Amino acid sequence: MKFAVLAAVALALLFGAKCIAVRKDLVSERQAIDGDWEQVNTALQHRAGLLPDLETLVRSDAPAQAPALQAVDEARIALSAASGQNEKIKANARLDQALARLMLQIENNSTLEAGKPYGDWLEALKAADYQIAMARRKYNEAVEHYNAGIDLFPSNIVASLARLRKVDAYFQTPAI
Repeated sequence: MKFAVLAAVALALLFGAKCIAVRKDLVSERQAIDGDWEQVNTALQHRAGLLPDLETLVRSDAPAQAPALQAVDEARIALSAASGQNEKIKANARLDQALARLMLQIENNSTLEAGKPYGDWLEALKAADYQIAMARRKYNEAVEHYNAGIDLFPSNIVASLARLRKVDAYFQTPAI
């Protein structure tokens, strides 16, 4: 009888330790997602910081592009004002679209496109877009790993008890 009680206590302690370890891992993964999101956010802010330079170039060398430039500026402001991950992702998609339209119009304006300041700015934009892509990939991988872990036993039970939910803020690659 004592053996059965001891075995049950040992099993309960083992299960409790496993649950604690699983919760610790899930919380750690969630914190990694938050850290990866900060990298994405920093990259987005860096790219948005490049846009006033484009504004200066366009206003002086291609004033006919003012409406498209206004759309980029409004999208940049919306990105800065967005608070949550989903809002920032949507605002960034809007900025991507507005910037793509402006860039297409600039391509049709050979005087601006041929200039060195624009070429330098374009290189800086490419570097910023690369940083966004790398941060986005790392963030999405962390989200996928975390969400997959929550679906597995016993993590699903521990996550439910600890009120750890799936992350639904995937940062999609813009369609070109």
